[in-house]
Amino acid sequence: MINLFFIKTFISVAQTGSFRLAAEKNNITQPAVSQHIRLLEKRLRCVLFERSSKKITLTSDGLIFISYAQQILELYENAKTKISENNNQFTGDIHIISIYTMGLYQLKPIMQHLLKKYPGININLEYGYHDAIYEAIKKRTADFGLVAYPKPMSGCMFKIFAEEEMVLVQSNKHHFFKKRNVQLKELNGISFVGLDSKTPTGAAIHQYLVSKDIQLNLIKESENIETIKNAVDVGIGCSILPKSTVLQEVKNKTFDIIQVKGLDIKRPLAILYSNKKIFSKSTRLFYEMIHKDYSPSK
Repeated sequence: MINLFFIKTFISVAQTGSFRLAAEKNNITQPAVSQHIRLLEKRLRCVLFERSSKKITLTSDGLIFISYAQQILELYENAKTKISENNNQFTGDIHIISIYTMGLYQLKPIMQHLLKKYPGININLEYGYHDAIYEAIKKRTADFGLVAYPKPMSGCMFKIFAEEEMVLVQSNKHHFFKKRNVQLKELNGISFVGLDSKTPTGAAIHQYLVSKDIQLNLIKESENIETIKNAVDVGIGCSILPKSTVLQEVKNKTFDIIQVKGLDIKRPLAILYSNKKIFSKSTRLFYEMIHKDYSPSK
């Protein structure tokens, strides 16, 4: 028989490419990691890793074993969770990887509600860019991914749970528009701070404005929405941002939302998961909750 912890160690080495990092991740010593891998290789009668001074990579046999190892560990964790749930205990880990804006603004109230109601569930949240999120879901190193403007990708499933309104904002101290209601054509030539057009949301905004023959005076672009909000606050330019990300600034009267007749941009928000995912009761609960409890006004 193979110890399940050896399989967990093997997966950690494969994911990190390092015996040292795998040891830290599993709270064991580096020699213990080496021993686990040697015992696995002995039982499987193969070599799982190519070892060199620069990096550790999976052999062809290791590539075969990794997908089965992940399934074995996932099935074991699901079995433990279902046994707990059978005793009316919602327990287990939910690993989520999200783009920054959704993790900070959309997901936070849902997580708080879930953890308050089911304290036995542990949610691990990390942030990443779109490509990294899709890769994590494909490799099943995360249960769910949260993205805007989802795209079809092999190994991934997604479901859109909301369409978020995009709004034009300016600093309450530095006015680019004297009135609160303007026509779309009045955006021509305005000083603008935008989401980087390399991001899905930034690209969608850019394409929409081009389709409407609007030419902005682009002062600055950034992938970081907090950087953009800081630039708006000091009067560098106005910006088009997801409404949920500026509600606090509007409430504090730091920002004004300018109503633009003809501006109709809605960004789709989606939850990703592996097409091989086996839902536990806890992960199913989260999946259903994000569809039911999401509100852009929270």
